Amino acid sequence: MRSPVKTLKLLAICLFALVLWACSTESKHAGKTAPGIAIDGVKIINKLGTTVTDVQILVLLTGNFVSCGTIVRHTSCSTSFPGQQYERSPVQVSWKEQGQAHATGNFVIQPPANLDLARPMWIEVVIFAPGQAGAKMVQYPQKAGGA
Repeated sequence: MRSPVKTLKLLAICLFALVLWACSTESKHAGKTAPGIAIDGVKIINKLGTTVTDVQILVLLTGNFVSCGTIVRHTSCSTSFPGQQYERSPVQVSWKEQGQAHATGNFVIQPPANLDLARPMWIEVVIFAPGQAGAKMVQYPQKAGGA
């Protein structure tokens, strides 16, 4: 039987691998428009047991960004905006944990494989472990009645 610590370590490694896979980049697509994909919001989730501050997701080619000043532990911050055409531009996520600055490398957020162009999407950024964050696109659920 595995100890709880070993089980948690294995779970953390699996989660990290999943986030890396979800946030993998394809530089050949960077900067190219993804026809029909509309982004109309950002949600930043803090899964840490501590407060994070100065959280920002920055689109490197345009300088556009979304930021949240403070996100207390196990909560989130979100915003919406008029739909923007997704450009496959590299992004960077930065934040502070207990006053120490952290940032991801530059990466391109990939659209999900089962994309429905009739529904807009939002970007979900997750700070999931000390010094570690990732992002993915999430599509709004289909409304009741199939519309």
